[in-house]
This record gives sequence, structure tokens and C-alpha cells, in this order.
Amino acid sequence: MRNHKVAFIAIALVVGCGGESTSSKKGTTPSADVARTAGGEAITTADGNAVSKKAHGKWESALAEFESNEKNGWTSAKCSSSEKSFERAADAQGGGFAEAHYMAGLALSRCGDGGAYKHYEEALKVDSKFCKARVALGLRDLGSGRTAQAKSTFEQSIKDDPQCTSGYTNLAIVQRAQGQNEEALKNLRRALAIESDYLSAFNQMALLHYDRGRKGKPAELDLAEVVCRQAQMLDADYAPIYNTWGLIKVYKGDVISALRFFQKAITLDPDLFEAQMNFGEVTISFRGYEDGRKAFARAVELEPNSYDAVIGLGTALRGLERFSEAQAQYERAKQLDARRPEAYFNLGVLYQDYMSGSVADLKTAKGYFTEFLKRAGKQTEFRSSVQDVSNRCSQKSGKSRGTAKCRPGRMQNIDISIEAMQVAG
Repeated sequence: MRNHKVAFIAIALVVGCGGESTSSKKGTTPSADVARTAGGEAITTADGNAVSKKAHGKWESALAEFESNEKNGWTSAKCSSSEKSFERAADAQGGGFAEAHYMAGLALSRCGDGGAYKHYEEALKVDSKFCKARVALGLRDLGSGRTAQAKSTFEQSIKDDPQCTSGYTNLAIVQRAQGQNEEALKNLRRALAIESDYLSAFNQMALLHYDRGRKGKPAELDLAEVVCRQAQMLDADYAPIYNTWGLIKVYKGDVISALRFFQKAITLDPDLFEAQMNFGEVTISFRGYEDGRKAFARAVELEPNSYDAVIGLGTALRGLERFSEAQAQYERAKQLDARRPEAYFNLGVLYQDYMSGSVADLKTAKGYFTEFLKRAGKQTEFRSSVQDVSNRCSQKSGKSRGTAKCRPGRMQNIDISIEAMQVAG
């Protein structure tokens, strides 16, 4: 089962004091041209520069476009259009508009466009202490496996801006992954002390208690559910918390409730990869192969290079007796990562149990199982599958009354079947 990373969030401009002088600020705006609230208060960027009326108008228009896309769904064209709208706001401010640069990047990120990072870097050129832009670069490092660099970036974001809630939360994610649960919990509490309704922090706190519960502290599982309920009360439409809640229910053995929570998560956010994966895994365990196929197919759309999603889709297709399609997915998984053993195991099962049963197919299955054993080695997570494949029984095993019967492994069963067919032939 999987959890959900902290998402990027949109930002708002700062309302300054009505009589604040802007003469000392870089890229100053004449007082008559400063955008103001209905109460006459100057609107400023995070680093204190007054926003011009023209730039603010373009900002408001760009923000409305962004929020409409968030509600109605993004496309590549919408991402590009939204990016350009925020660029126009930045240009109207003379370029010194970190928030607009950040939001231009955020718009591109909604379509997975790597061009987002140039905007985050531009935001930091304007304001080197801009929290969310630095966190976004840290998330890039984290997603690329550069954990130490990501951790350093998150720490820098907090040093630059002690109010950086996303910095504290993402630092906690890294610390939790490294087993530093106490430090992670402290940082999540810091985030919530700054922003008491910061849902990402709630979600990560629930996951932290869930981790503790799985390590022999059952009371922590109840505490994790309490955190989920608190988040639900703040926002009943926050999809990640239902995914986390589902994980807790699975561990507690309440699979029906887990399924309901995963379904809720993907209903609220069909793009939530982790929830699609978890829903697919649970439905397949109930032989709900068509529901599982849909979930894994969506997961593959979201993350085409996810080995686990491709394997899951293959297993669902196999359950639907769409064997050639299942084989294609397993072969695709091999191309994604030939070092992992799962694809070879599943191809062995496919050829042994679902193909023609010919000697040729059985030999093909045995070849895949041999490759599986090479790659699985002594890894704990594959121990039962290794035994299922490799266990060998003596011909006399289990014949005496009162002795435990030995169960031949898959490879021995293949040998027995091939020998029998050759004798018969």
C-alpha cells in the first residue's frame, strides 16, 4: 500500500498597512498606481514590494483561470494558457513578482511539465527566501531520489522562512522515511502551529501514527484514525486523508471499510495515484478484476513508468482471462526494470497455469521461474514466493500416516508434468 506526498498549493498576496511607504523597495510602484484593498490597504508581494494596479488585475485574472482549471480539470493547453497568464502578471510588475513566477510553474506542474522548475528558480531570483518555490525544488530532488539534497533544501526553506509550513511538512516526510519519527512529529506540529488547518500536515501525521501502529503499538492506529477524523472535519473533500484512512483499515483487518475509503479518495480525486493503486490491490484480492483493471489502468496513465502499476494491471488482465494483454504488461514491466523479480514470477505463473499446458509452455514457465529465483535471492518480501517456486519433496514424502505432507513447488510440478507427458507420448 502507498501513501500520498504533499501537493503544491496556490498562494495569495500580502495585504500591507495602508500608509506603508514603498520608496525603499526594489522596483517600487508610485503610490497612485499601487493596488489596494477596499479598505485602502496596499497589496504587496511576499518580499514587501507594492503590486501595481495593472499587475494585480492580471494576477486576479490569472488566479481565476487557475482556480477554474483546478475545478474543471487540466489539459496541456490549459496548463500552457495558465502559465502565460501568470507570466503576463509578472511582466506587468516589471518581473519582480515572485508569486506570479511560482504560480506559472505551478500551472505547468499540473500537467507534469518539467518547465515548471525554471519558474520556481526565477521566483527565487526575485525573492531568495520564497518558501514554496524552494520547497518545489526540494520535491524535484526527492522525486529523483536525491533525498539528502531534498532534505537540505527543505531545511533551508525553514531557515529562510520560519513560517514555511510546506517546508516543515516535507522535511517531516523525509525524516519519517529515515525512521526519525520524533523529529518528524515535531515538525508536523510546528506546521500545524503556524497553519492549524494545513491538511497535508494532518495527513502526514496520520501516516506517522500508522507507521508506529504497524510496529507493535496498536493504540497508535486509533490515534491515526483520530487525526483522519480531524482532517475530515476541516475538509470533507480532501482526498489523500481517505487514502490514508483506508491504509489504516486494511491493517486493522477491516477490508470492506478500507475499500470504501479508497473509493472515496479516487471519487474525489481520480488523479490520486496512490489511491488508485490501493483500490486496485484490494479489489483484486476479492477477485474484482474489472474494477482492479480500471484502477490500475488509471494508475498507469498517471505514472506510465510505475513498475508496480504495470504489474497490477497485468494481474487484473490475467484474472479477466485476457492472457495476451497480461503478458504484454509483464513484458513491459521487464523493460522498465529487468532487475526486479515480480515480472518473471508472474510470467512463470501465466505460462504454467493459463497457457496451453504443452511441454514448450511449461519449459518457458520454468525458465521464467529460474530468472525469478536469481533476482529474488534472499529478499524477505519474496520469501514465500521463492518457497512456492523452489520447494522440492522427496518421492517418499508424506506417505507415512501422521507425517506432514510435503507440497512440491512450482518447478518440481513442472518437472513432474513434463516427465508424465513425455512418458505418455
